[in-house]
Amino acid sequence: MASTSSSTSSADDSHHIRSTSLPTRSHPVIRHAQDEIRKFKTWEASISSIPTADTICSALTKLQVLYECVDSVLSLPLTQKALTHNQYTELVNELLDKSISLMDICGSTRDLVSQVKENARVVQSAMRRRKGEVKLTTSFIKNLKKDANKAMTSLKQIDEKIRGIKPLDLDLHLLSAIKVVRDVGVVRSSVYKSLLLFLSGSFAKPKSSRWLHVHKFIWKGTTDRNEQLEISNEDMVSLFQEMENGLECMFRSLIKTRASLLNVLSC
Repeated sequence: MASTSSSTSSADDSHHIRSTSLPTRSHPVIRHAQDEIRKFKTWEASISSIPTADTICSALTKLQVLYECVDSVLSLPLTQKALTHNQYTELVNELLDKSISLMDICGSTRDLVSQVKENARVVQSAMRRRKGEVKLTTSFIKNLKKDANKAMTSLKQIDEKIRGIKPLDLDLHLLSAIKVVRDVGVVRSSVYKSLLLFLSGSFAKPKSSRWLHVHKFIWKGTTDRNEQLEISNEDMVSLFQEMENGLECMFRSLIKTRASLLNVLSC
């Protein structure tokens, strides 16, 4: 999985925010969110830069924790009250637009994972019947790569839009709150990109023999019965089911974040 360190630096430079308040201690909820972000980056720095099924599933689980942190920060009465000021209406609307785009990407990525899972079931079933080599349809692999690349393009556009947001004059609390949202956004982009690269097969061959068979099984289009013995149908389905569950949790978290922002506008 690609490291977020350089992206974070770029994001910080691009989103320079000027505080108009004297320094005070951050709210405990914000400090907790900052700690969780640091934990994720430490974990990410300790793993391989090549996305694997195991690291992606772990990243999705950890990202869920970060989204819960974002929701907690945005739900704070102090944050809600600050964002109700007219000068921040544009910022809230930009975050709302971003949330819709992210929900679309999350939903489409979840559909891709579901397609791969179902195709794995079909191929495994065909292998048991024929007891020999099975060839995946070229159209399935082509469409899979196309849809994954389309999602990555949409994700890049969101990131570029965020980098284009103008500097803001915020009080210290809101400054910290928005930084949490943006830092989690950098992490989110890294996780999404790794998952989409994995789904499209656009990464180096995994060294693990087990996942090498998965790679060949899904993206190379062929496998034989001896390789099928290396990973069972249950393992294959369980792998993609875990990814689906992670994306479903993420989708629900995005809905909660959007609800918090809509609550601001309603006030």
